[in-house]
Amino acid sequence: MRVPGHKDNKNSHLKDNMKIVYVLNQDGSKLMPCKPTKARHLLKSNRAKVINRSPFTIQLSWQCEGFTQEVVVGIDKGSHETGYCAVGNNKILLCGVIHHRKDIKEKMDSRREHRRSRRNRKWYRKPRFLNRASSRRSGRIPPSTKANVEEVYRVINKLPLPISHIVIEDVQIDIAALNNPDLNGKAYQESNRLHPNLRLACLIRDDFQCKVCNKKNIKLEAHHIVERNKGGKDTIKNLVTLCDKCHDKLHKGKVTLALEGENGFKDKIAQRTMQGKAHLYGLLNIIAPVEKRFGYETHDYRKILGLQKDHHIDAQCLATISDGKIVDSDKSNYFDINFFPSQTRKQYYSCSKKGKGRVKYQVNEKLEGFRKGDIVLVKGRWEKRINSIYSTGYLAFPRVKGEPFSSTPKHCRLLEKSKTVMFG
Repeated sequence: MRVPGHKDNKNSHLKDNMKIVYVLNQDGSKLMPCKPTKARHLLKSNRAKVINRSPFTIQLSWQCEGFTQEVVVGIDKGSHETGYCAVGNNKILLCGVIHHRKDIKEKMDSRREHRRSRRNRKWYRKPRFLNRASSRRSGRIPPSTKANVEEVYRVINKLPLPISHIVIEDVQIDIAALNNPDLNGKAYQESNRLHPNLRLACLIRDDFQCKVCNKKNIKLEAHHIVERNKGGKDTIKNLVTLCDKCHDKLHKGKVTLALEGENGFKDKIAQRTMQGKAHLYGLLNIIAPVEKRFGYETHDYRKILGLQKDHHIDAQCLATISDGKIVDSDKSNYFDINFFPSQTRKQYYSCSKKGKGRVKYQVNEKLEGFRKGDIVLVKGRWEKRINSIYSTGYLAFPRVKGEPFSSTPKHCRLLEKSKTVMFG
């Protein structure tokens, strides 16, 4: 199949090893994906057109019925990386990791410094100190946290699938169930096993550190201060974190415990709670109904399935935890997602340059119709993304051995315009 306007077939994204192609209806509504063979037939007969190359998506030229199956999206929210996984028809339709921007706070600090510098050079108004209503308003969240949360919403909203349900990991433990864990209903939970919710709470309280030798990054145990055979209860007050060696020495009488109370435990639990979650849940509810799960549930279900710890694997477990369906951990539809800034507001370099003073910040955003982030075909062979535009009139690409790392615009042909959300 030749992508419309594409001269070189081997550079086409619609390849034989591709398992599914995502489909949009004529009105833009999302349909269930189809096989590459069917997509190739639709494109060849001009009944569909390519609208996105990654993930490869086509749009029908007629309005079809629009019947869809249930698609559940699991989200494992993290501060720097967030895993997502869409499951439908007992298989993974789309999965990957969202890499959040980490430069927002730094840029906000830089803006604040420049603003103060301008006011020190020329104070243009009378100083005021009671004009911070927007910062004190109820429900306000920091800009960096807000951007982090809205990045998840933007990605989920852009997934080319008819999402019917969203499952997200809320917090790591259920605080209400600490002193009354329910041990029934799960085949993997035995009656003589400490509830994982309670064990994890004990480790969090003690900073994942042995209370005897103070070591970290080793295997830890939640030890009963008053043993259960002597009437000790499964409560957070009766547990302490010990490493394997100290745990054995304690039972042999070689060490003793000098314990403090559980001061600050509630604060530590609160720190583990995801910031801005109410804002995130409100946004995701616009797309589909949201169900919340606890981290210990994801952890135990992943152990049952025998899967390794990863963000997209946790998201897969969340998407299938309600019905218990077993799906293959297929990474053929895996996409890492990054965010590409479309412009900069910076006018001058932060520091003055020797002998030049304040130097204007030169940004070459466009050259002969090409912009940073555009995907181009270089000399009819290599498909490259424009990383930057040199003042010498060259387009710069990521350095790959055997491929050009720069080229002039006359040797490039535009395949896809730049987007702020990049599926890689």
